[in-house]
Amino acid sequence: MKANVGFIGCGTLGGSIAAGLASAKEFDGEIFISEPFNKTRAEELNAKYPDKVILVNSHEELLEKADIVFPTILPNILHDVMSTLSFSARHKVIHVAAGVSLAQANCYAGAGKVLRAVPLPFAARHIGPQVLYGDDEECEKLFSLFGTLIKVPTERALEVLAVHTGMMVPYYAIVNEVVEWSQKKGMELEDARDYICAMNAALSELLVADDIKDIKGYMASIATAGGTNEEAHRILSERNCYAPWQTAMESIGKRYGL
Repeated sequence: MKANVGFIGCGTLGGSIAAGLASAKEFDGEIFISEPFNKTRAEELNAKYPDKVILVNSHEELLEKADIVFPTILPNILHDVMSTLSFSARHKVIHVAAGVSLAQANCYAGAGKVLRAVPLPFAARHIGPQVLYGDDEECEKLFSLFGTLIKVPTERALEVLAVHTGMMVPYYAIVNEVVEWSQKKGMELEDARDYICAMNAALSELLVADDIKDIKGYMASIATAGGTNEEAHRILSERNCYAPWQTAMESIGKRYGL
């Protein structure tokens, strides 16, 4: 794929997407980066991929060279920065500011298309879901280069999935509990970590591969009466360990107006 892609800002998210594109064998375009705040990440990418990553001196210069633009800057300065720029009909803007709807992001005047996305830092390794709302074949192809494209039909669906991204650290906290318990029983950290992560990946893959829709029913079907899974689920249920997850998601959801 040959495309001119620009990143206004090159923090964790912007740098990860840029790295994912630059290292994708199918990507044969150029990546332009305008980073006025902290140029370290941008300079590292330029040094690693000198034939693909080009540093520019201003946002205006970036718009002259790039057709697909990722404004990957903090939401609190998004409007102030973007509203000073002159977009044209050839520009496709990928809006990624968390908690800022397309209606609120009224700062891309003149752009031919504005799509909204929830990309994740996994993009640097070409893995994980990359959510996109909006119709554009070129942008969809671009997203498929740095992860698994999850195209949603509505902006609300995107916002619901965006809430899930706030549960990554809590997931790691559960893994940490399991690993720490295993270490107390004499296991090596690496062995326990690798096993639990591989098992969780397989459990998730089964739900999708077998197209399980009744998850509660599936849980009951695989929990042997009097077995270890039934015991663990009973103990956690009695202590109300599951409900707080939805409580946390409700709180995060308020940031997206859900």
